Amino acid sequence: MASEPRDPERADREDVERMWKVMERQRTPMLITRGARGLHARPMHAIVRPREGLVWFLTDRSGCKDWEIARDPQVALTFSNGGSVHLAVSGLARLVDDRETVRDLWSIAAKAYYPDGPEDPEIIAIRVEPQVAELWDGPAAPIAMAQMAAALVTGSSAADMGHNVKAELA
Repeated sequence: MASEPRDPERADREDVERMWKVMERQRTPMLITRGARGLHARPMHAIVRPREGLVWFLTDRSGCKDWEIARDPQVALTFSNGGSVHLAVSGLARLVDDRETVRDLWSIAAKAYYPDGPEDPEIIAIRVEPQVAELWDGPAAPIAMAQMAAALVTGSSAADMGHNVKAELA
């Protein structure tokens, strides 16, 4: 008989701060929108503003992200360090077509994508207000491998490796 799925722990303030730090450190999440043929994921450079409770992206208006967000503002973001830390965020997105906002979000990284600068009329911003996040924070790869090997040898489960917590961010 299958066991009941384990609910993640409820987050405290420290967990929520850790979630925002993961977003700040892993600045290239997958932005997931709903397209005409289902979910559509793509890597994007995030501008994370914890004090505002927002994640921003600069994009060009000719991409399909625009109409996907206009049609369905519910989005997901996935952040990972490529190893032991994974964060899934769901929230509401909206398009912001405002030069002042684009200038405020502008960086050297943006110039690599948009050589005409922040006044380029093709650039718009995507504003994401995170609502719910779930963090999986496990041990580093060598430790995880040792714990999995120990579980195999002892017949126990490695399912409880690390920390899993869910939080409402909005």
